[in-house]
Formats: sequence, C-alpha cells, structure tokens
Amino acid sequence: MRIAFIGDVHGRVLHTLGALAALQNSRGVRLDAAIQVGDLGAYPTWERMDRPSKRFAEENPAENDFFRLLDPSPRLADAVRSALALLPPVHFVSGNHEDFEWLAGLHEAAGERVVPVDPLGAFHHVECGHQITVAEQRIAFLGKIEEPGHMDLDEDARASLLAAEPGSVDVLVTHDGPFGMCRNWRGELEGSPKLAELIEHLQPRVHVSGHYHHENGPRHYGRTDSYALAELVYPKTNRRRPERANPEQRVAEGSIGLLDTETGTFEYVHDAWLADVCGDDLDLSRFLMP
Repeated sequence: MRIAFIGDVHGRVLHTLGALAALQNSRGVRLDAAIQVGDLGAYPTWERMDRPSKRFAEENPAENDFFRLLDPSPRLADAVRSALALLPPVHFVSGNHEDFEWLAGLHEAAGERVVPVDPLGAFHHVECGHQITVAEQRIAFLGKIEEPGHMDLDEDARASLLAAEPGSVDVLVTHDGPFGMCRNWRGELEGSPKLAELIEHLQPRVHVSGHYHHENGPRHYGRTDSYALAELVYPKTNRRRPERANPEQRVAEGSIGLLDTETGTFEYVHDAWLADVCGDDLDLSRFLMP
C-alpha cells in the first residue's frame, strides 16, 4: 500500500489535490492514504487568519483557496467531488498557522477526534495525540511547535503518546521536527527537544514532519527513519532565500513523500510533472484525466 505525505500547504488546497491526482496518473498507482503535516492554513474566514498568514496571502493569491473550498462554486464542487472519486481524503494535523479554536469547535460539535473541515470532506483534521489506522498502518499525530514564549506542544497529547508502548505506532506525524535536525538562517539549531524525546520513546518505523520548509532526511533515531518535507508551494518572492522565489507558484520538489508500506521505503518525489501543478488560479479538473 502507498501513503502520500504532503508538506506545509498554507491554504493551497487545490494545488494539494492536483498534485496527488498528478502523482497517481504519472506513476500509474493508487494512493491508499494521504496525510498532510500541518500548516494546512485552516481558517474559517480571512478575519481570523493570523497576521503572517494574511501578509503572505496578499502576495500569494492561492493561499486563499481554502476559503474557496469552504464555500465552493458549483464548478469547483464538481471538480473536488471528481477528485475525491479518485483520491483518499487528506488527513492533517495542526501546524502553527491554523485557527485552533475553530478546529476545536468542529471536534466538539461532532464529538469525534477526526472531523472534516470542508463541506465536501476533502480534508479531515486529526486531534493532537490521536492515533488512526489507515493503509494498515498505525499512525499517531502531534501538531503545533515547541517555541518558548510563542507556542508549545499539547502536553496532554504528548503525555498520552509517551504512555504508549515503544513500537506500538508505525508512523508518527508531527508538524515540528526533533531538536538538532537543522540550523536556521542565523546558524542556530532548530527543532523540538520534546519531540526528540517522543521519537526516542515511541520508536516508530517512520516519522514525517514539516514546518522548516525544506527537504531534510532521512535522519535516524534508533529504529526510526525521520523525514521532513519541503513547503508545497514556495512564495512568489523570498528576500532571505531568493533562489526559492516561485513566481509561477509551482509545486516544489521534496514537498511530497511516498511511503510503500510493504517494503517500508520512503521516497521524496522529485518528478518533473510537479512543475505542471502551478498558478494562482489552479484548474483542478485538468489533473483529473488520465
């Protein structure tokens, strides 16, 4: 079986569905599950977006596609339904750019730990600390980031995962990554010490994360192979990293990972067709034909 993992989306949900459809078509495979590692950009309205998200959305129009999904036109609704006839729904964990209060309200209203966030059911949020079984894999989720003075991981959720038996989880999905995984532009070590401890305890076969917006891995923590994904679509301009400027809004290499559950192999997707999934106003329907 095959599970696709998607890096930080930041609202570009149509690029997400288009890339998954293009992956299936180009490889001649069928995905059994799709998982997004946080920063989907799940906000119910523009007004509830945080300030950085608003600033980026003003410069990158496709970051507003999540709002289109919440209230789709008939044409878009037809395209999304056609996509879901071909693709599994995308399960995602919280990043650091979501409306946590709104997401919590969806869970409370439904009384469920996994809930659809859009009326068509394309994207399903998984509560922190929860485990699901998809594609015959036991997958645990822990979102948010460990950044003192700004945000912390959900301690109750982390404690519940620390209470699980080592090896009881096949795949751990987080937004943040373990401490020491990389350095920032100032040369400082990045990552979460609390996640490093969790990985060392749980020892899943595979750990997948996002947040740092570049491909990073595999790194090895005991029996665990850890991978971080690139941002799905880099912004149009980048003052610090001009080489990442992306005026055509193309899907980035290394922003999608593919896990073969039978062999246990994880692959970063670098296929040339990624560049075809692009634009400020992506036409999803053109990726749904074989």
